[in-house]
Amino acid sequence: MNFKDFLNNKCESVFSHRDESELMEAKKKIKNYFMKNILDFCLTPKEKQIYLMKNREKLNHKEISKLLGITKKTSRNILYKANKKINRISRQFQEGE
Repeated sequence: MNFKDFLNNKCESVFSHRDESELMEAKKKIKNYFMKNILDFCLTPKEKQIYLMKNREKLNHKEISKLLGITKKTSRNILYKANKKINRISRQFQEGE
């Protein structure tokens, strides 16, 4: 059994109902923790930095490019890659629900 099967409940249970309930709660905690910390798990430091500048600080690509000394196109490309990674991992976890 792999981790994805574990999260997707694709394994037969050998636990009592109480144990099963605790196991389900642990799975939820793992999944929630991962989703809350997805930026640290899947993005490079530069991708995370630009993602946060764009989405939390609400900066535009011109502002980001000036602050980081990169072109607007580079900023857009890095953000595109970051969003693509986040969406891919989010879909994988949503399939497990």
